[in-house]
Amino acid sequence: MKKYVFMFLLSLTSMVSMARDSIVTAQQRCQIEARDKAELLVPITPTYLEGVTATSGWDNNWFVEAKGGTSAFIGTPIGCGDLFDRVMPVLQIGVGKWLTPAVGGRIGYQGIKFKNANLQSMKYQFVHADFMYNLTHNLQCNDYGLSKFDVIPYIGVGMIRNSSNTPGYFLTDNIPSGNHPFAFSYGVEFRYLLAERLHLVGEVSGMTTMKSFDCVGASSRFGDHMVSASIGLSYTIGKRGWKKVVDARPYINQNNFLLKIYSEHSQQANANNNIEAQSTDKNNYSGLNSLRYRMSLGNENNDSSSDSLSQKTKVTIGVPIYFYFKLNTAKLVDKTQLVNLDEIAKIAKEQNLTIHISGAADRATGSNKRNRYLSIERTKYIGKQLIKRGICKDSMKASSLGGINQFSPKEANRFSVILLTQ
Repeated sequence: MKKYVFMFLLSLTSMVSMARDSIVTAQQRCQIEARDKAELLVPITPTYLEGVTATSGWDNNWFVEAKGGTSAFIGTPIGCGDLFDRVMPVLQIGVGKWLTPAVGGRIGYQGIKFKNANLQSMKYQFVHADFMYNLTHNLQCNDYGLSKFDVIPYIGVGMIRNSSNTPGYFLTDNIPSGNHPFAFSYGVEFRYLLAERLHLVGEVSGMTTMKSFDCVGASSRFGDHMVSASIGLSYTIGKRGWKKVVDARPYINQNNFLLKIYSEHSQQANANNNIEAQSTDKNNYSGLNSLRYRMSLGNENNDSSSDSLSQKTKVTIGVPIYFYFKLNTAKLVDKTQLVNLDEIAKIAKEQNLTIHISGAADRATGSNKRNRYLSIERTKYIGKQLIKRGICKDSMKASSLGGINQFSPKEANRFSVILLTQ
């Protein structure tokens, strides 16, 4: 019985622990979501799509390479001697271009001499076009998107010619062999980045062509081969490297969020009898339009505003004009809002009006002390802008609202507001 009771208590303890963990996880999730929501109003630092680059332009990422090494011919029939008896020097030259960090192509030349099945030394020339794929293009990349070490397999096609006119080697139908037979090329190239444009390259390659290439054997089938090992240098011509592709998703998310804020805030403004004509990124100028209209009527319709800010004044002209700021700063969301100040300064000077400036921060973020500081700094910013436009300090009155939650969403509480009074 004690055993069952113990097991029950153990199970209950585990369930409680799991429930607690799930609650903590949910809280953390909410915190992350709130943080991410707030960060949507902060200027975005560009991020880039992992492993994605722009396609190379026509003048980008060309290269020339030259390699030297050894080769050995393996024909059909194989003939006399072993592999080491057939070793000869080889020269390889190539010109190519990388279309992407992974995909490229090249035109190559290979030649000097080889030994055929009878160990007869013969001259040859092999021209081929290769398709290349960089298996390690995204490893240890520098600022230009170039990897330190590359492994590049390739495959291609070409024409090979036996240019030696050695008498005594003919096909069975008495036709000389070695005249430009079709051939396959294949192999693996290894590259190591030495400098900005210079690579050390090594290559293990092969070639397969018709059996008649070495003037020994039949011509109807593939059967003659050549293997090579070489080392050399590759030099990049033109612009090098790759442009990273900016991840557009954070900008899309921010734009959608700001549009949502604008929609919600517009609805809130309409619900308040259009007293506040505002948006989270820039004014829609209804405040100024109202001001101009009232001034054209000679201030006949001046009245006290129901807004909490306007209650501090006797006679308010027009409606409050808002300027919105970025999170935790005294920087405007959009500096095009400053165009409103030109008109405000002009009217204030012509009509000898008093300008009331009040700054605010959203209570939902930051401490009381920080919000107080931000509201003061936002007030000072607008005041300095008005002074630049010819407004005397004596014509301005400033106040700080601290942190408020008057508007929804909370981002709409990060503002400075101007009221004009007689």
